[in-house]
Amino acid sequence: MAEEGNKLTLRRLEAPIHKFIKVALPTDLERLQKHHSNILKYQHSQQWDRLHQEHINASRTVQVQLVSQSQKT
Repeated sequence: MAEEGNKLTLRRLEAPIHKFIKVALPTDLERLQKHHSNILKYQHSQQWDRLHQEHINASRTVQVQLVSQSQKT
């Protein structure tokens, strides 16, 4: 009986997990690649204020991803 409940739970979670893998994860990875590119650009051009802000933005992206992952489990 408990095994049936687990199967139902897995089926219910399957769609959100697939959506997360196909949509949210690639979007956040693309965003992080852009942050990385900007960080290198701002370092090279010594734009320290923009570099600092880009670090903050990248950290926020990671935090959102971690929260999103923890809600899926």
